[in-house]
Amino acid sequence: MVAYFEPALLGRDPLQITEVTRALCDDSVWWARSGAGRSVISGLELALWDLKGKALGVPVYQLLGGKVRDRIPVYASGGPALWPVEDTVRKVDFYAQRGYRATKLSTGLYRLPAATSTGHAGRLQAVPFPFAEKLTVLEGVFARLRIEFGSAMDLAIDGHQGGVPNPIPVSEAVAIAETLAPHRLRFYEEPLAYTNIDGYCELRARSPIPIAGGESLCGLDQFHPLITRQAVHLIQPDLGFVGGLQETIRIVHHAEAFNLGTAIHTGASMGPSLAASWHLAAASHSVDWLEHVVAAKSIQDAILLDPFRVSDGTVGLPSAPGLGVRLTPEILAQFSFTRNCGERT
Repeated sequence: MVAYFEPALLGRDPLQITEVTRALCDDSVWWARSGAGRSVISGLELALWDLKGKALGVPVYQLLGGKVRDRIPVYASGGPALWPVEDTVRKVDFYAQRGYRATKLSTGLYRLPAATSTGHAGRLQAVPFPFAEKLTVLEGVFARLRIEFGSAMDLAIDGHQGGVPNPIPVSEAVAIAETLAPHRLRFYEEPLAYTNIDGYCELRARSPIPIAGGESLCGLDQFHPLITRQAVHLIQPDLGFVGGLQETIRIVHHAEAFNLGTAIHTGASMGPSLAASWHLAAASHSVDWLEHVVAAKSIQDAILLDPFRVSDGTVGLPSAPGLGVRLTPEILAQFSFTRNCGERT
């Protein structure tokens, strides 16, 4: 896919980011409006921002108008809630001991896998509960967390319904929100399929927990109905998927006009996309949260020039020129993708 864009990219002035990115989108409008094609455009656009910042000797957030804060609120993200509940308690305590004051879990419960013969952990296994018991079990998990951590740890929950074959109906999402409302969750992410905008609108009106979503959407056009119909309280664009930094800024500004906040999604962003999200959060008043996947720290330590250090629930600002990333052949070889490591192949 990268090779496809070479004719549209080579020979252009790389400092003219808007012009170059538009050329990439125009050249692939028939197949890359969303999905993997849009992700490749995102990566190329972020590379242009990195190049421009390094050429001018300034961090990218300075190119976006400068900082609006010195510390950015972050939450620890590490996938699902675990069963038995003691594993979830240990997981949240792991985050708390490393300076996080907020974390996101899931509406589903999973068991930790045993190591495989290759030395890699297998995939998490969903724990099935009878339908009538699900809410009771889930409420018990969050009640236990409040006993253990009190109000010192903000909690959020993820329904993961944007990418599953049989997403839950509105009635079940409402029941989850009402059940967990006493535990004062900060938001309920991806409670429904994105094709169900009417359902999102109904849920937002009925849910006692703020509704968030958008990680699986590409471009302003796909965010537009979610925003204009005020189907969520928080939008969650992912810079590595949505179309890049400029497209995300357009989406964030559109949401601001409807009094919607932003919680930047970085679920699969190991380096450059996380760095770009970090810079955008530094330059935007309406970014309420920056997601951070703690499990990727070894990759981030190698790629990021500024260490991503969390203290009392926040992270400081990056200072290196550009996005503050380095990608060398050695780093790419060290963290090359391993087949059968737990991801779908």
